Amino acid sequence: MLTGSSVLYPRPESPFQLREIKFLIPYVVFTAFSYFFAKNGFLYASPLVFMALRYLIAGAILLGMSKRIIISRQLLFLSAVTVTSTVFWAYGLLYVSPSESAVLSYSMPLFSLPIAFLLVSEKPSRMEIAGIIVGFAGVFIYGIPLLAGFTLVGMILTIVNAFFWGTFTVFYRKLRDHDPIAVNATQFLIGAAIMFALSPLDFKIHITVPFLEDLIWMATLGGALQFLLWNYMIRMSRVNRITVLAFSVPIFTVVLEAVMTGKVPEIFSTAGVAVMFLGIFLSRLRGGISSVVPEGAAER
Repeated sequence: MLTGSSVLYPRPESPFQLREIKFLIPYVVFTAFSYFFAKNGFLYASPLVFMALRYLIAGAILLGMSKRIIISRQLLFLSAVTVTSTVFWAYGLLYVSPSESAVLSYSMPLFSLPIAFLLVSEKPSRMEIAGIIVGFAGVFIYGIPLLAGFTLVGMILTIVNAFFWGTFTVFYRKLRDHDPIAVNATQFLIGAAIMFALSPLDFKIHITVPFLEDLIWMATLGGALQFLLWNYMIRMSRVNRITVLAFSVPIFTVVLEAVMTGKVPEIFSTAGVAVMFLGIFLSRLRGGISSVVPEGAAER
C-alpha cells in the first residue's frame, strides 16, 4: 500500500506503448506522403494559396465535428505560430526534395526540448536527452552527402519552420485541457484567414485534377487528421517523448522516396536512418529511471 501524495517509484517501461503506437503509425504514414503531395501541389498553386485552401477545408471539417471554435489570446498565438511554421516549411519545400525537407524539419526536437522546459516546465529525462541528441546525429549523418545539393535558402526556411513547429507543439501540451478538435478547428480557420490575407503577395492557382487530388489529401489525411493525431499524442505524453518518436517520419520518408524513385540510399543515408532509429529506441528506455507515481497508481 502506498501512502502520501506521491512516491518515487522505478517503473520500467517497454520501448513502445500501444496507446502511442496506434496514433503514431497513421501519423507517420500520412505525414510522409504529405511531403510528396505538397511538393506536387506547388506545381499548380503558390504555397500561400495552396496552404490557405488546405487550412480552410481542414478547419471546416473539424468545425463540423466540434461545432465550435475557441477565441482566446492563446489560440490566436497558436494559430499565428502554426501559420508561420507552415509558410516557412512550404517555401522551403520549393527548394529541397521531400526526403530532404523531412530530414531538415526533424531538427525540431532540438528546439522543442528547451521550449517545453520554458513554457510547461517539462524537464526531460536523461534518456530523452540522449535520444534527441542521437536522433539529431542521425539527421546530420543523413545530410552529409546532400550538403552540396541543399540550397542555402531551402535549408534556412525549413529549419526556421522546425523552430516554430516546436513552439506550437509545446502549446498543444499547454492547451491539453481544451477540446483538441475545437483547438485544431480554430487553429486552421484563423490560419486560413491569415494566409488568404497574405496571398496577394504570391498569388497563383491552376485548378486541375492532380491539383484537386493533392489538395484533398493535404486538407484531410495530411491536414485535419494529421494535426489532430499530433495534438492527441502531445496531450497523452511528454513533449520530448513524442518528438523523438517522430523521427520515424524522416525514416519512413527516406524509404518511401527510395521506393518511388528506385534509387538505393547511399551509405551515409542508410547510416543516418539507423542512427535516427537508435535515438528513438534510446528515448524509450526507462528502466532504473525514477518517475513520480500518483497516490494509488501502483494499486490499479
